[in-house]
Amino acid sequence: MTRAQRIKRAFMMVVWRIINPPNRLLAGFAPWWVIIETTGRRTGNPRRTPLARGPSDERGTWVIAVHGHHAGWVKNLEANPDVRIRIGRRWRHATAGVVAYDSATVARFNLYARMGPTTVGIDPALIRVDFES
Repeated sequence: MTRAQRIKRAFMMVVWRIINPPNRLLAGFAPWWVIIETTGRRTGNPRRTPLARGPSDERGTWVIAVHGHHAGWVKNLEANPDVRIRIGRRWRHATAGVVAYDSATVARFNLYARMGPTTVGIDPALIRVDFES
């Protein structure tokens, strides 16, 4: 990561520490947000991250990790891909994995979700979340 990317990431970490707590509460009501719950790779504690939701179907959904492999929640799901995701008011068990960033898939996201990688992204990655049956 370059120096400029480290500065950008540090700034966004401060911003997210301020706005993520209320966003976790709103994610159950706002249709464009989901909460993904990973297991901490070091602590084993649940970690909840509000994210912009991408296209969904009956098998799963997509989200964007604007900082890609640098994001703590992505490192957690790489260590343990078993996650829970809250869409609306419903929690679902799922398996998540990092997928190469694909412009065609990103084009299917709403404008709000597409803005993240272009405005604050460092090394964006797509995350596919497959629901358990």
